[in-house]
Amino acid sequence: MRALATLATVFIFAAPAFAQQAAPVVVGVAAPLSDAQEILGRQLTDGAGAAVAARASTARLVVADTSCSASGGESAARRFVEQEATIVVGFLCTEAIEAALPILKEAGIPTIDVGVRANHLTDAKDRSGHILYRIAPRSDAEDAAIARYIAARWADQPFGLIDDGSIAARGLTDSVRRRLGDQGLQPQAVDNYRPAEEKQFGLARRLQRTGITRFFIAGDRPDVAIIARDAKETGLDLTILGAEGLFDEASIDAPLPAGIVAIGPKTSFPDLRPQDEAAADTATPGQLPPQGYFGPAYAATEIALEAAANREPGQTLQTVLGSRSFATGLGPIRFDAKGDADLDLFRVYEWRGDGFVDETGG
Repeated sequence: MRALATLATVFIFAAPAFAQQAAPVVVGVAAPLSDAQEILGRQLTDGAGAAVAARASTARLVVADTSCSASGGESAARRFVEQEATIVVGFLCTEAIEAALPILKEAGIPTIDVGVRANHLTDAKDRSGHILYRIAPRSDAEDAAIARYIAARWADQPFGLIDDGSIAARGLTDSVRRRLGDQGLQPQAVDNYRPAEEKQFGLARRLQRTGITRFFIAGDRPDVAIIARDAKETGLDLTILGAEGLFDEASIDAPLPAGIVAIGPKTSFPDLRPQDEAAADTATPGQLPPQGYFGPAYAATEIALEAAANREPGQTLQTVLGSRSFATGLGPIRFDAKGDADLDLFRVYEWRGDGFVDETGG
């Protein structure tokens, strides 16, 4: 009788553990699904759904609208807790993720950030205790990519740095300058201009006097187009490198000239299309492959599923996420001690007259 009682006791305690192990993975998907950000949020949710389908996973997705606001982030986090989410992927807005992280931390739910780049999120991880990992590049990844390009291709040529006078643009050029200085490279000219002007002949003449033709310009696409146009009219054929601002809406009056180069994150993911959709795209000319946040969300969801599948009994997801490399559609990804991924999404693009084209090997 004592043996039977002992066996029954073991079964009673083992059954919940077995049930917990067999329970389906619940992935919370945090995305802005209202107002102007909805199109970006749909890229995110589509990427998460495609990753689950591609892996034939039994995971259940719980989608919540963050509204790109603090209240939306808090509401989404509470929904994930109520739905007993295993892990959360997503977030495109700083306000939303900052409001959500304390709630998710209290519930012990890890988060994989897809779109928020602010450095302080992971830099403060030791103090905040947030269970946060990030696919999105850090905010200083852009200046690092620009400095790499200049060091690799302009190191033996004079070059200059130009910004539009805004805090963001000036901060970007200052960071690029510091990174280049660490490598023993210094710009031979530094200048700025007033943005949103119809003409930039004053700047063009100043650049002409320097005798330099290679410039990194931190500014918006319409301004860069006007600078290139007016410089050419003064007889100066510039070699221009720009940042993510060059991917913004074009100026009708001054189109970008061919040959301008921009550094920006990868935003097109043809390799992540399901085979049936890829075949349909071939039959429908002009059909775009998955865009924007689809790719990062796809990879983040793959990591979430793989981490949950490889968790040992008694092991936390936090331990798994911080201790191994994950195979994803964007390549292998590993998180550092802060939670930042080693994934480099930045590419080199060249304007060909009707669009930016990813350079081979860029």
